[in-house]
Amino acid sequence: MTKQAPRIVSVGGGKGGVGKSVIAANIGVAMAQEGARVVIVDADLGAANQHTLFGIDRPGVTLQGLLNHEIDHLEQARMPTMVKGLSVIPGSGAVVGAANVNHGQKQRLMNEIRRLDADVVVIDVGAGVSYNVLDLFEVADVRLVVSTPQLTAVQNAYSFLKGAVHRTLRETAKTFGAVELFDAEIGKHDTDRVSQWVGQTQKMLPALAAAFAAQLDCFGVRLIGNQIFAPGEARVLKAVGRMAEDFLQLRAPVLGTFKASRAIHDSVSRRRPFLVDAVNEDAAITFRQIGMSVLTEDIAFLRSGRKPVAPGPGASVPPPAIAPVQLQQVAA
Repeated sequence: MTKQAPRIVSVGGGKGGVGKSVIAANIGVAMAQEGARVVIVDADLGAANQHTLFGIDRPGVTLQGLLNHEIDHLEQARMPTMVKGLSVIPGSGAVVGAANVNHGQKQRLMNEIRRLDADVVVIDVGAGVSYNVLDLFEVADVRLVVSTPQLTAVQNAYSFLKGAVHRTLRETAKTFGAVELFDAEIGKHDTDRVSQWVGQTQKMLPALAAAFAAQLDCFGVRLIGNQIFAPGEARVLKAVGRMAEDFLQLRAPVLGTFKASRAIHDSVSRRRPFLVDAVNEDAAITFRQIGMSVLTEDIAFLRSGRKPVAPGPGASVPPPAIAPVQLQQVAA
C-alpha cells in the first residue's frame, strides 16, 4: 500500500522577530491535541530554536545531519516532545554557513520533508526572501505568513509574498522552456500587477498563462497577525491581504490575529508552548481555530494547480519582445 503524503504547512514571514516560530510551535500543538500525528521541522537554517521552545536541551542529531550526510533520512533526527503525537526535527543552531545550503542539499531536504511519516508536517522557515527560504516555504500545501502590524514587518511580509510569487511563476516558466521570455517581459517595475504579467503571457504563450493562473489560484497563502496592541491594528493585516489580491492576484485571507500577550511571552522563557497549559484564553481559542482550518483545508485542490504540464514536443516559445534582462534577484 502506498503511504499517503503528509499534509504540509509552512510558517514564514519576511522579517525576523515577528513570532513565527512560537506560532508554528503552538499550531503544531493545536493539531496534535486534535489527534493528528504532527512533526515540526525547524528549517530556520542557522537560527533554529524549536527544540528550545519545547524544552529540549541537547537535540543531538539535527536537520544539519541530513545535509552533511551523517544520517540517511530526516526521520532519524525526529525527537518526541511533551505533547502526545507531536515530535520535532531540530534545525541547525550556531553552525557557521548552515544557511548556505546548495541546490542538491535543498532538494534532498524538501524530498525528505514530503516523505515524513506524519499526518501533518509544520515547516518553520527562516526570515528573508532568499531562494532557499522561498523554496522551503513553497514546498507546503498551506502557506502561512506571520506579521506584526509594524510598518517594517508589513512591508517585509508583502515583499515576502511578492518574492514567493516571482519564484513560483519563474519556475513555472522554466518548465515551459520560457524563462528568457519571463525575464524579459515580466516584473520590470515594482508597481506592475501580476494580472498584467498573466495578460502579457496570454498574448504570447496561452498555455503558460493558464499555468500561471492555476498556480495563483492554488497558492494557498493565509495571513496571521501577531503582537497586536490595539483593535485597529488588526486592520493592517487585512490591508496586506487586499494588496496581495490587487497586485499579486493572490487570495490571502487573515486566518487569525493574536494580541500582545505576556502569557505567550513567558511561555518562551519557560520553554513550554503556551497551548500546552492554556484552555479558554482568547489566544488558545485562536490557535485551535487555525489548527482546525489547516486540518480541514482542501489540499487536493491546492495541489491540483501546482503541477504545470509543459507543452508537448514541437511547441514553440516566442522570442522576447526585447533583449532578455536579468530578473531582479530575490535575495536576503
